[in-house]
Amino acid sequence: MTPARIVLVVLLVGIILWLLPALYQDENYHHFADARALLGIPNFWNVISNAPFAVVGLLGLFALSDVTSRVLFSGVFLTAFGSAYYHRAPDDARLVWDRLPMTIVFMTLFALVMEERIQTKFKGLLPTLLACGIASVLWWRFTGNLWPYVLVQFVPMLVIPDLLMMRSGNSGLVPVIVLYGLAKIAEQFDVAIYSLLPLSGHTWKHFLGALATYYILRWRRYC
Repeated sequence: MTPARIVLVVLLVGIILWLLPALYQDENYHHFADARALLGIPNFWNVISNAPFAVVGLLGLFALSDVTSRVLFSGVFLTAFGSAYYHRAPDDARLVWDRLPMTIVFMTLFALVMEERIQTKFKGLLPTLLACGIASVLWWRFTGNLWPYVLVQFVPMLVIPDLLMMRSGNSGLVPVIVLYGLAKIAEQFDVAIYSLLPLSGHTWKHFLGALATYYILRWRRYC
């Protein structure tokens, strides 16, 4: 995918989302299958399962010295606390702090892949992407419309596989894409998974997502 095609895809998706009716948060979004309280912590497993994000975030911050990687793993580290804060008492106000650090991770990873695969053509794009990610969460919070956040979350994961096929290079992001897909499936089948296993689908989503960030760390260390 050429730079022009990437810009065209983003513009087309943006125009389509602008023309679509607003997408509002499902009122049942905050109702998770596993609400057990343990050790005095409400929704214990959905809270504590964020700990691996903090571990991977710290590993990344200690292992990597370039600015972009440090931004990415700062986002991973903050995701642990934002998501844990949200899951203790889920509501829209707390969900903002869950989503903000995740957009940092999505946008920074997108910038890193473009930098690696398209080399110098996208240098300096990180601040713009970060601003778009943060703005998408704030837009949802103040207007109720989720479409910009959907764009920020899913467009990178749709474009990155195409970028990886552009030219030969480190294939370490393949497990990240697979694990991200599995995490979204686990999230979708939260109740069904909990009916079969001791931990709910949403808890598994956290574990799978944290494992995906670990593979991002491996990719950055060996790319």
